[in-house]
Amino acid sequence: MSVLTIDLHTHLLEMGVKPKDFWKAARERGLDAVAITEHVEEDPVLAYYKLVGEKPKGILLIPGMELNTSIGHVIALGSSPKIYEEPGFLKVGLGIEKALKLAKKHGVLLSVAHPWGFGHDSASYIIGEKRLEKFVEENRIGVETFNGMIGHIENLVFGTNWVKRPLNFFDFLEKNRIAKKTRLDRVGTRLKEKLGSKSKEAIERCVKPVELGKKAAFVTAGSDAHYPNRIGSGVLKLNVEAEEIDNRAVLDALLKKDNVVWAGPGIEETESGELRLVSGPPSKKEVILGLKYATISKGRKGIAKIGKRGKKEIVKIGAKGRKGIVNIGAKIKKRIKRKRK
Repeated sequence: MSVLTIDLHTHLLEMGVKPKDFWKAARERGLDAVAITEHVEEDPVLAYYKLVGEKPKGILLIPGMELNTSIGHVIALGSSPKIYEEPGFLKVGLGIEKALKLAKKHGVLLSVAHPWGFGHDSASYIIGEKRLEKFVEENRIGVETFNGMIGHIENLVFGTNWVKRPLNFFDFLEKNRIAKKTRLDRVGTRLKEKLGSKSKEAIERCVKPVELGKKAAFVTAGSDAHYPNRIGSGVLKLNVEAEEIDNRAVLDALLKKDNVVWAGPGIEETESGELRLVSGPPSKKEVILGLKYATISKGRKGIAKIGKRGKKEIVKIGAKGRKGIVNIGAKIKKRIKRKRK
């Protein structure tokens, strides 16, 4: 049996990442497998074949995409590029029931992406928490229990030195009071000082997917990386028992929750037995991207306009360099401040 470290949620085209930089990061993070899950609006087929052309030996590339469905974003994972031959997956606003039927027909696994992400693309906000729980319990679908782009809770958790040799992510959450939103008042004084209402909200957005994952058919985890430095910031450590470890073997192992050793931030164990993060902090580009998504979810006219044009501006600025990015960030911040007055 082998324990593989896998990032099941990454992007390439949206922010113009070069394949060589993508693979360099994957190697540095010690990944055994990575799923390319480009948004259906961004040409996931092209993203996959760009990466195949420069794929290094020793790392599996799982073909996938981030579907745009009636309940928000859903990760689709296939064992082969045949996943891209189904045009139904590429439809924006695809009905989730239709998506489930297509997945069953083609042997594709679906997992609800960032269930408590942002209002415009996350299932809990689109259909409501109760309906989402019922939907997950009644259907053969997974839940992304950790998304490296949402909240960056790992910095808070690991900063407290609470994590020492956890058996798995679920046990870790059970053993630490921060996993229980109703018991946040019992957290230590030092941590209380850090937890304003926004911090508590961020924690709940990271804890609730794990709780939902207990009711799901299987769980996934990924970085949701739009830039190379964040690849591996969210991973799944998975036991895979097969004579030949390939994409099919990984997906089959994923269907058994007992095979999940860890689902959370990318980590490594130190000589003292503590676990530390292996990825760096978000870049300025990612901060701007986060602002873009956040402004869309606010639904305010002035801010929403930034969200609509955000993609083109950020891509152009990425080519020009850091100075342009800082300027755009300042413009967005000014507009947000003016709107709040």
